[in-house]
Amino acid sequence: MHARTLRKRLPGVALALSVVAIGAGVAVDVSAADLAAAPAAAARQDEAASYLAAMTRYLASLPGFQVTLLGSYDAVQESGQKIEFHERRDIALARPDRLRVRHVRSDGVESLIVFDGKTISVLNGEANVYAQAPQPGALDDAIVYFVRDLGMRLPLARLFTSRAPEDFERRVQSLVYVERTVLPLPAHHIAGRTGNVDVQLWIADGDQPLPLRIVLTYVDEPGQPQFRAQFLDWRTGPPGGTDAFRFTPPPGARQIAFAVQVPADTDGGAKRNDKGARP
Repeated sequence: MHARTLRKRLPGVALALSVVAIGAGVAVDVSAADLAAAPAAAARQDEAASYLAAMTRYLASLPGFQVTLLGSYDAVQESGQKIEFHERRDIALARPDRLRVRHVRSDGVESLIVFDGKTISVLNGEANVYAQAPQPGALDDAIVYFVRDLGMRLPLARLFTSRAPEDFERRVQSLVYVERTVLPLPAHHIAGRTGNVDVQLWIADGDQPLPLRIVLTYVDEPGQPQFRAQFLDWRTGPPGGTDAFRFTPPPGARQIAFAVQVPADTDGGAKRNDKGARP
């Protein structure tokens, strides 16, 4: 956002800064225009909140969906330099208890997560190993167990749960409506803040308020790295058949426990995991 448009798009900012300055003992002119703009700014915040709520409620209401995420993230090196890596995720979800996430790194290495209602299976294609853990029950509980208890990564996992509306309402501390965009599709661009992450979302216009793009900025991390993702080829409704949620280890794959750590890269190249923006 260009500096010349800040006052136009965020009229409440000037008023907020004025109040802070007065509290510090600095004489500041608060114009009538700024005072009049405050209700408009509040209305824009309410507008942003309504679009976020519509998106999370719509996702939570779907019996299932399929979508492709084209993502990228910054990995901050020990030198302070930021290196961008790309990845692709093909996601298939069927409520109440099915999930499949196929992940392809920019160097072609694949991994897989499958939850079939009874067992969580994870395949690391780079090392050709897989791990499994029993987890009977609903998808929401399996996602929490996977991320919190097993310590595994599942980017944007909160979007997949039926508790997303309440979760986002609790975590997002501020919101602002940025603009209505038309490229590549008509969407509402909103920006929000949590305790340590700035969030930008582009939500599709119309009666299917699906997320089209997301940007996360980790403001407390060195270099403030970002995670970015485009949501492509949305298909609402669960995948047909049961094969999508059947895990079959590839030939030669070795089973390990989740506690076993795959050795880190030691080739001296750019490191994918150094203080990176990988949610």
